[in-house]
Amino acid sequence: QLAEQRSPKPQVGGSTPSSRAEEIGTSSGNSRGEQKSMKEKIVNFFIDIRIEMEKVTWPSKEELTESTKIVIIITLAIAAFAWVVDFAVSGMLNAIL
Repeated sequence: QLAEQRSPKPQVGGSTPSSRAEEIGTSSGNSRGEQKSMKEKIVNFFIDIRIEMEKVTWPSKEELTESTKIVIIITLAIAAFAWVVDFAVSGMLNAIL
């Protein structure tokens, strides 16, 4: 028997699709039937992927270019900072030793 779970926040909706879960392991042991069932599951998985990918809000070319510039600039800044710290620490250790 499956138990129904309720959200502690009633204003929050459930997942999509909001349907009752199915019980696992109800097959009769027919290997050909299980293979077909697995094939159907795999096909449905890829259908669900396509449906979810259609819901994605993709960035425009301008947004993508701007984000890429920001990532490159920040990466170079962090690399330069690491180089300066490395150079300073190496200099101090060489002076001590």
